[in-house]
Amino acid sequence: MFRTITVLAALTLGNIAANAQIDAGVGASFGFPMSFNPNVGNYNHSSGVPGAKAQFTYQPQNATFVPTLAVEVSPYILPVNMLGNTDRVLNMNFFTLNAMLYGRARKVLNNNKELYYGVGIGATYMKGRSVSLSGNQNSYVTVIEDSADYIQAIAPQVALNAEYLIPVTPQAPVYLGIGGQLLYSYYFERQTTWRIAVVDDQYNLYNLNPKLQGHMLNPSVYLVLYYRFGSRSKY
Repeated sequence: MFRTITVLAALTLGNIAANAQIDAGVGASFGFPMSFNPNVGNYNHSSGVPGAKAQFTYQPQNATFVPTLAVEVSPYILPVNMLGNTDRVLNMNFFTLNAMLYGRARKVLNNNKELYYGVGIGATYMKGRSVSLSGNQNSYVTVIEDSADYIQAIAPQVALNAEYLIPVTPQAPVYLGIGGQLLYSYYFERQTTWRIAVVDDQYNLYNLNPKLQGHMLNPSVYLVLYYRFGSRSKY
């Protein structure tokens, strides 16, 4: 009896694996990260940034709901501190890595086109690399860094996603994905571990304790070129 069950289970798993398809793709994105940091008041600095993106979707044939893993790297420019009572803001340039796991509904359209939409959860890692100033007369004479490292943080993230897949050629299972998404991150208040002093062009000295704190929204669009491994579609 045990041997029979084992054989049946092996045949079932083998059939699932044989019918499995995986879309693997790489491409480019363009986002518009907007930070809502209480340390910079109502100044919600935003700057459009390019990024590189990789996505992997596991989808058995005829599946109507599929998981997708997305990994993206991008440079963010976010405000971290006001300079006294001026309209100047200290920005930090971050290296950012986003990892998301989506659950997406799949709908097959005419001419083998496909539509995906759903929600995702994941995390974002941010590591500061350099600083700059925003505001009027935003040049500065020098920056004095009192800490050994720039700000770095790991934060939870959720997202809404929609993507339209178009077959590229009838000779191979290659698709072009045109997508858009809205990422939301929340940065918890943490002990200040980074300090900086700025001397501006008027020789005013500002001793600052920047923080990455509060909410961040990042609407973005992207293009990804996919190859569908395991496809048995007739081309």
